[in-house]
Amino acid sequence: MQENMQNPLVSVIIVNYNWKKWLEKCISSLLNQTYKDFEIIFVDNASNDDSIEYMKNIFYDDRIKIIESKENSWFAWWNNLGIINSKWDYILLLNNDTWVKNDFLENFIKNFNESDLDILWVTEKMYDWSNNGNITNKIDFFWHPTYKKNSSNSEKVMDDLFFTCWVCILFRKDFYIKTWWLDNDFFMYVEEVDWMWRSRLYWGKIGQLSNLFIYHAWAGSSWDWIKYRVFLWRNQNTLQMLLKNYYWYNLLWVLPIYFLQNIAEIIAFAIFGKFKISYSYIEGWILNLQNLKKTLKKRKEIQEKRVISDKEIMKNMYKGFWKLNHLINYFKKHG
Repeated sequence: MQENMQNPLVSVIIVNYNWKKWLEKCISSLLNQTYKDFEIIFVDNASNDDSIEYMKNIFYDDRIKIIESKENSWFAWWNNLGIINSKWDYILLLNNDTWVKNDFLENFIKNFNESDLDILWVTEKMYDWSNNGNITNKIDFFWHPTYKKNSSNSEKVMDDLFFTCWVCILFRKDFYIKTWWLDNDFFMYVEEVDWMWRSRLYWGKIGQLSNLFIYHAWAGSSWDWIKYRVFLWRNQNTLQMLLKNYYWYNLLWVLPIYFLQNIAEIIAFAIFGKFKISYSYIEGWILNLQNLKKTLKKRKEIQEKRVISDKEIMKNMYKGFWKLNHLINYFKKHG
């Protein structure tokens, strides 16, 4: 079967880990789409909640391909594996704690083809149809995503985004390959920021549809992220991302401020008795030192092939410390 411009063929990649409870609504909403030319690559990351058996026993559709693992691995690695095993050039990455209306794919593909974007996102709503979620539209100089309320009901595609979340995005496989995929050394967290940053180094354009919705179970969830492992992975991956993607002369001022910010956060969490969170920052530094040679090798390749300067990249970044907003809100809530 050949792809054509009128009816492009789409590979939907869904990575699963112990989330069987979401699968019926997610998969059913996809199989009931008005747009029929797609496959589902279901990648299971060593679930122990019978997700695989559930998929095999409930859904009988030759458009579903199941890839299963016996051991837990990296989120980036499993997304990359799904894309490697995909047939088609249009790739849609989708969380399994979501559902969509039956004309979703039809409208998503149509708007993507009519735009000049490389990555397209939609607007999140709560799983139960309630209020619009936030738009993740930029990152600050130190990686942290910024948010603004989605208040637009316009049909216009917004194309001024630097970054968007990973819940549901559409792109072409050739663009993904050109921008070096998700980094397999990122276990979890920040991998999407890292890849979208690299997409910018190739003049990649990111946009969002303000009138097309994905219904997401965790949209708008607030303070679950204050956990030791979450902080460890974020701290480790953030520093690696900065080392890879900035020009060396920007690292001369970014890294000192970044470490000062880390130290301030270490002290703040220690004051509130969250000593493991404080220690996660130091662990992140140590892990980056241990893997510095590998990181510098990646950096060399990225810097040699990039086609846009940091100056152009920084024009679209948030000029401030957005992470401070999150931490202040946390301490207000839990202090």
